[in-house]
Amino acid sequence: MNSGEILAVLQRLRELGYKHFRFEQGDVVLEVDVDSSGSVASRSRPAVAASAPVTAQSSTTSNAASHTSTDSSLVAIRAPMSGTFFRAPAPNAPPFVEVGSRVEASDTVCIVEVMKLFNTIAAGVSGTVVEIVAENEQAVTTGLPLIWIKPGS
Repeated sequence: MNSGEILAVLQRLRELGYKHFRFEQGDVVLEVDVDSSGSVASRSRPAVAASAPVTAQSSTTSNAASHTSTDSSLVAIRAPMSGTFFRAPAPNAPPFVEVGSRVEASDTVCIVEVMKLFNTIAAGVSGTVVEIVAENEQAVTTGLPLIWIKPGS
């Protein structure tokens, strides 16, 4: 079960008004409880469901208005979902990447948290990080550029 499928299940549960849900498949367990205020608490075991890697949508930009540079060779690592952007795996941990970092397509570059599910975002392209647009712990929306990479460099 990937993060998109989990989010779809959680949205459907909210629409149907479920207060408790438990899903088990193999060694993956996802359990969701909604309290009387509507707050959602989720637990997963192992961390597979909570940290399933997601490849960010990569796109080449030719629109200078969407970036401070006119370099059309840059690739945007965009938010694949709306949530909270995190640069590091933990509050006191170093960021996954910095400007100037060399990344491979499979490297984790950030996390987007949605409803207590922490989705690791892979670069999706090999190259060098030239700009980190989103601020740590900033709310991001689907499609928003998070990081700009110069491919192959």
